[in-house]
Amino acid sequence: SSSSSFSSSSSCLFALKRRRTNHRNLASTKVQATSFMEIAQLGLDLDRNTVGPAVFAIATLGVSWVFYDGSMQMKQLKEELDSRGVDSSLFNKLYELKYIKRALDSGDQSAYDEAEERIQWQRSKIVVATGSITEVQKIKKFWQTKGIEVKTLADLDKVEEYMVEKYGGKAIKF
Repeated sequence: SSSSSFSSSSSCLFALKRRRTNHRNLASTKVQATSFMEIAQLGLDLDRNTVGPAVFAIATLGVSWVFYDGSMQMKQLKEELDSRGVDSSLFNKLYELKYIKRALDSGDQSAYDEAEERIQWQRSKIVVATGSITEVQKIKKFWQTKGIEVKTLADLDKVEEYMVEKYGGKAIKF
């Protein structure tokens, strides 16, 4: 009987020690978890206060750089085209300037003529439908040099016939 009471008291004692150890581990875990949560909360506070404005500032710099770089490329291309005897005022988009430069670099005058006409054809569609009077006058003047009178949106069919007849209706690839 004494051995059974000893074994039951020893198992109780062992269980009590295990409970204390688990309680200590649990308490330690709670302290660690609490510390981690405090650090995480501090991190969240930093995110709320600094990351948003930092992301905004970086995005603003990125967008500004894209516009600055594009304007510098346009300026450089316009100067180069002007020095080569091309009226760069006819082209006001970066992809148009690059397209014209590639045509000039090919060394073939007909490639330049085709590029110029394709750009003006593309622009005509937009300008006649939605453009300002000044832009419409530029388009009319350009196509008059080719023998085509453009007064209305319906007159663009004449321009399209001219382009299909001259270039075979190939798709424009700027």
